Amino acid sequence: NNSKREDMISVSIVTIGMNHLQYLKALLPSLYGAGRPKVPFEMIYIDNCSTDGSIEYIEENYPDVAIIRNRKPLGFAENNNRGVYASCGKYIAIINPDIVLQEGAIDALYNYAEAHSEAGILVPRLLNPDGTNQYAVRSFVTLKALWGRALTKGKDTADKESVNSYLCKDMDVDKVQDVDWSIGAAFFLPRRLYAELSGFDQDYFLYMEDEDLCLRSWQLGRPVVYIPTSHMVHNHLRASSKIGKKMLMHMKSMTIYFRKHGVNVHRPNVNKPLVGGVID
Repeated sequence: NNSKREDMISVSIVTIGMNHLQYLKALLPSLYGAGRPKVPFEMIYIDNCSTDGSIEYIEENYPDVAIIRNRKPLGFAENNNRGVYASCGKYIAIINPDIVLQEGAIDALYNYAEAHSEAGILVPRLLNPDGTNQYAVRSFVTLKALWGRALTKGKDTADKESVNSYLCKDMDVDKVQDVDWSIGAAFFLPRRLYAELSGFDQDYFLYMEDEDLCLRSWQLGRPVVYIPTSHMVHNHLRASSKIGKKMLMHMKSMTIYFRKHGVNVHRPNVNKPLVGGVID
């Protein structure tokens, strides 16, 4: 009985893996160990045709995890939508396999969401494996930023005005605040909002679907809010910075995004300012 399960489960964690066993060996011990949420949760794992023993590892060590096995590889958007459809929690946490949860990470997001029903997508503070801050929070992409990224070969360390602005390098990372968007390695949002947004847009196979979801949340008047007390380590894969299939996918997704939203995207004005947030 799904409605009965929904009363019992506060957070549904949805993770997609495709030969990510080495990452799951860090994520799952964090979820069921130091980073275990205090609130009742479930985990839905969508296996995208792995051949590295991921399923066997989960079945053997984490029998509570519900596994969805794909018959053929699907894109990030479609996989997440399938996972959410199979889940039942009041809130959805989209967590990539290359995340390691720190103590209280999920609870900080849950507590904020419970206290601020007007908020849309909540995003945590993402850290690099060495503990430094990751430039996960970003401004909506512009052609100028894109050109700047191309000229600096996508390096986050590049000191170029358009890149610094895109990566929000001057942001106060210790402050709760409204942001344009954050990379989709970790999103937390109410199930009802996910349904209202019809989930991720499946026109994107890989890349840009995270920025697209945040923009559409803003367009519904539901801000994207950065929660600095939620800490997660992100072993960022960054496959698209190298020329190849992934880069071509990224460019294709970028084209879909610009066709859909135009090339001059700005955060929509939301009338009601957030408590502790900033509306510009």
